[in-house]
Amino acid sequence: MSIFLTACSDTGGSSGDANGETEPDSAHEEVLPSLTAQIEHWSPTGVFLAAADCGQCHTASQPGDSPAVLRAPDAQISENQPSPQGDDISPFADWKSTVMANAFTDPYFRANMVHESETFPHLAGFIENKCLTCHSPMATTHAHQTGSGLDDGFYRAEQALVDPHAREGVSCTACHQITDSVLDGNAYPDGVHSGNFEIPAEGDPDAFTIHGPYQNPQGQAMQNQVGYTPVFGLHMSDSRQCASCHELYTPTIDMETDQPNGEDYPEQTPYTEWANSDFGPNGSNPRSCQQCHMAREEITEDFLTRLAVRPNGSVNASWPERQPYSPHVMLGGNTWLLETLELFREELGRSDINEAGEFAATAELTRKFLKTAVTLSVNGQTLGAGELAFDLTIQNETGHKLPTSFPARRMWVGTRVRDANGATVFAGGLPDESYRLPMDAVFTSEACLAAKKTSDFDSSVCYQAHLNEVSSENDVPVYETVLGSTTGAITHILLYAANPLKDNRIPPKGFDIASVPEDVRPIGLNDDSDFNAGNAGRDTIHYRIPVGAAVALPLQVDATLYYQSIRPTFIDGLHGEHEWVDEFQTIARLNPPPAEVMAELSFEVQ
Repeated sequence: MSIFLTACSDTGGSSGDANGETEPDSAHEEVLPSLTAQIEHWSPTGVFLAAADCGQCHTASQPGDSPAVLRAPDAQISENQPSPQGDDISPFADWKSTVMANAFTDPYFRANMVHESETFPHLAGFIENKCLTCHSPMATTHAHQTGSGLDDGFYRAEQALVDPHAREGVSCTACHQITDSVLDGNAYPDGVHSGNFEIPAEGDPDAFTIHGPYQNPQGQAMQNQVGYTPVFGLHMSDSRQCASCHELYTPTIDMETDQPNGEDYPEQTPYTEWANSDFGPNGSNPRSCQQCHMAREEITEDFLTRLAVRPNGSVNASWPERQPYSPHVMLGGNTWLLETLELFREELGRSDINEAGEFAATAELTRKFLKTAVTLSVNGQTLGAGELAFDLTIQNETGHKLPTSFPARRMWVGTRVRDANGATVFAGGLPDESYRLPMDAVFTSEACLAAKKTSDFDSSVCYQAHLNEVSSENDVPVYETVLGSTTGAITHILLYAANPLKDNRIPPKGFDIASVPEDVRPIGLNDDSDFNAGNAGRDTIHYRIPVGAAVALPLQVDATLYYQSIRPTFIDGLHGEHEWVDEFQTIARLNPPPAEVMAELSFEVQ
């Protein structure tokens, strides 16, 4: 686990008291999170139930019990059956240390939400309600179904803070009660997105219906225990289920009037990216979101397990075994949040729910998952006429852009060249101890982060343009989205986003730039002819590095592809009066978003 712990001492603003103890400078005073302890078994609320109550049955069998239920297999015995001594891989055990379970707890989310609300106070209710629709779906849905807990028609962050069903984030009875309307093109003629899912309210004919991916579910036990009726739902294995929140369009606020201009901005579009890839429904290698993100390395598609035990923990051998089983690890790329949750379990109210090490374990699974997303290859290595030349290719192995989703994310290439004596000949794109790059000092300047820019402001100095060739240490290939406002100036305020100034994220295989929707087309490629050439989902960077004639050969080249879930501009650009902003800034100083290594490649050149 990487923790940066020198925030106070580095400010240079601390002074010692009579006992020799120091206090932080007032401009950098640390405000740690202070969420109240989260309630695990909260009372049933409307059509919603606590995940821990679902987990009383959908849990692993006791260690040693045979047949085993929802335990990892022992590869020495059988890869396709639970082992009596295997790890607990039950839905609740996996889910409770995921980003999904902590969608509201996430300090960056909460800080960003209130930052946008304070920037646009006349729209604060709308903003918070929209954000919480997907980050606290049970509470927001219940409030609108009953009218209880609304403020002028909106569900607000202040209310979510005290509602246990809001604190639980994206939970069992949220996802599994969404109806199959997500598959209905007539219900959503412009597609399912932005939280436009449907969950029946109390009194509706389909209320208290739990949708699952298996035919002929055994329903009596669930009805008796918690009052829900399980049914088969085709949509539970369909990517459109995920798109109902992970495909998000946000309204654009005019920079000059601070009012919505009637347009929407594609804040994140992993579903559309996937649908236009080889992994999409019409692609050559179809794979759903669930198949990639609800998976464990040791669980094959042939793994067979019962899905529950009796309320007393015993195994009912007459209940059917099911396959394939989808572990609820919900892996993505946000190791920073998971490590933050581990470090601040008590401060974030999670210590009664998660044992020490649970978030760290999920972070490690996430780190391994990131390494499956991309491969690096090199060709054309030559050395002559005072120049080291080679071509580095980044191959996207995922079903969406790399990186995808929230625009704070970035990916870049760091390169170091050493001679035979170990002396550094070239070093570019190597992060410092707080995971920042040298150019971030300019990108996070007051001018670049100003909420509003002058009409003659040059935004190009505030981000790294797309590169096809690297010839100096200042040339760092960065893959990211850069937001542009209605005036064309760079912005780090989400609701000012009107058009991207740059989107050179690497598309997935099969992604045809010429035919995909305009919303997801790359921008700012600077006539890079080999970017996604042949719809292959890759980019090639041409290195032409000057080297002295006297260098000792061979040269050792190390190329590293890094990923960061929150880049420095989105940290430093986040301001506000709310304590959640201060909490996030403290956490980001103590535990900066890391530069995760996605791929590495080393080779020698004579």
